[in-house]
Amino acid sequence: RNPIPTYPEPLRQAGIAGRVLAEFVVDSTGRVRPGSVLVVESSHPQFEASVKRTVPSLRFAPARVRGAKVAQRVRMPFEFEVSR
Repeated sequence: RNPIPTYPEPLRQAGIAGRVLAEFVVDSTGRVRPGSVLVVESSHPQFEASVKRTVPSLRFAPARVRGAKVAQRVRMPFEFEVSR
């Protein structure tokens, strides 16, 4: 039930697909740690901006080590595909 990044309308209308690879830290509560979002790879700045706006509101099951919830660095791809 996490939100998905918004497809930038000018890129959708132009039929431009793309990809963003983001890296961030998920804390022990399952939330993205503020200021931890890093774009590793991006095919277009508008896709990158959309991902950066969305990632902070994502929620995850936190990682566990020996039963204790811990922070974990996550690398996640976001694909933008044009519907035909």
